[in-house]
Amino acid sequence: MVYDGAVKDQEISTNPASAAVSEASAAAASEAVVGARPERPAHDKRLGVRHPLKHRRFRAGGKVMVEPGALPSAQAVEGEEASEVEEEQEEASSAETEMLAADVELSSAPAAVVQQMDVEGGEMDVSPEAAVAVGDTELEAQPGDEEEVSLVVVAEGERKQEAASVTFVPAVEVPKEKDQEEKEEKEEERKEEERERQKEKERVDEVGYMSGGWNSDDGSLSCGYSSFRGKRASMEDFYDIKSSKVDDKQIDLFGIFDGHGGSRAAEYLKEHLFENLMKHPEFMTDTKLAITGETYKKTDLEFLDAERNSHRDDGSTASTAVLVGDHLYVANVGDSRAVISKAGKAIALSEDHKPNRSDERKRIESAGGIVMWAGTWRVGGVLAMSRAFGNRLLKQFVIADPEIQEQEINDELEFLIIASDGLWDVVPNEDAVSLVKMEEEPEAAARKLTETAFSRGSSDNITCIVVKFQRDKMGGDSPP
Repeated sequence: MVYDGAVKDQEISTNPASAAVSEASAAAASEAVVGARPERPAHDKRLGVRHPLKHRRFRAGGKVMVEPGALPSAQAVEGEEASEVEEEQEEASSAETEMLAADVELSSAPAAVVQQMDVEGGEMDVSPEAAVAVGDTELEAQPGDEEEVSLVVVAEGERKQEAASVTFVPAVEVPKEKDQEEKEEKEEERKEEERERQKEKERVDEVGYMSGGWNSDDGSLSCGYSSFRGKRASMEDFYDIKSSKVDDKQIDLFGIFDGHGGSRAAEYLKEHLFENLMKHPEFMTDTKLAITGETYKKTDLEFLDAERNSHRDDGSTASTAVLVGDHLYVANVGDSRAVISKAGKAIALSEDHKPNRSDERKRIESAGGIVMWAGTWRVGGVLAMSRAFGNRLLKQFVIADPEIQEQEINDELEFLIIASDGLWDVVPNEDAVSLVKMEEEPEAAARKLTETAFSRGSSDNITCIVVKFQRDKMGGDSPP
């Protein structure tokens, strides 16, 4: 740092006349102000802000002794400047790197305030309020400038460590924020799926309607199903579709179970009837015997035993179709029905078990029962069918023995319809076959049947299954 007084000494040495005036004025100013800040000499335009590196070296290695309020001599200034030039030449290579760091450290300080300065074994004290000339302006040191300057000077190792810590924290926090966002998105998706399931559940509960489809693995057949609660207060119809392979032979089972007096019997048949049938030892060798001789009667007895402590008297029909290779077995208990389309004609593969059927009425009366009219013909004036699963109180007259019809799958057999009486009460066999022919997919055909039955005034639950055959893809030998 070069003080104004040093330049003034140079002017005095070159101009003796003005030197006397300057010395006199300086002495007068020193005597006039005691203990106060010395008056600032007139600004010289040659002054400016010296390089910060030179300021620092001047502070560290200056040789001029200056008393407060006094002015250094011109010779001292010249010697000091000469020593600065020599130091710059000797430290040229290292000064460039140091100068960059010094620029960053010192240029950021609002004012260069020097508290103490070593000069030839002594110290030069400068008032913290002394002004520093910068261009044509004069900046005064503020009380907090000393702290600002000291804070700027930070060790290189500490700066690197601080910078590393600053960059390290976001690297850890950002993934956490992303994980949190992903968790929130997944939670929102889960809630949305739950809302959709709830809406679907409410829709099903509101209209009691469901439908779907299924295709066999070998493409030999496809099926569709549709179930509609209709005008009933509760849904008592159930359906079951199973497919498996036994001894390299394809096995497909389809069933409609129409409950009455409650849904428990129909639900029990859905869960156990086909399971019991496939467990029968004669199922593959003599399927008809397995159905008539053991399975259906056994399942009926098991249900009655399971409900022995119940005060209800549930019952259910069962219209089933069992496809073993190229052979179809249709077994029926009650007034549900199975109809096939063969060469374009509707053919019933089951006959409804109604109390007014001549053979059924004779059987019931022979067992000590009666058939009477109560809106329709009923067993004991109670049940509108002569055969069913369950119905403990009428079991002496209402049996669960199925009637079975067989049909070989050939090129003339187009499709099979199995449905509860909610369809057959208002839709004749021929109409049902015609409606299925209008639809390409069996699921759409099944849905069309339930909608047609409801539109025609059916007051019961309506459930149906449509099975379409692909004869060219059927395989396997017929069982004995």
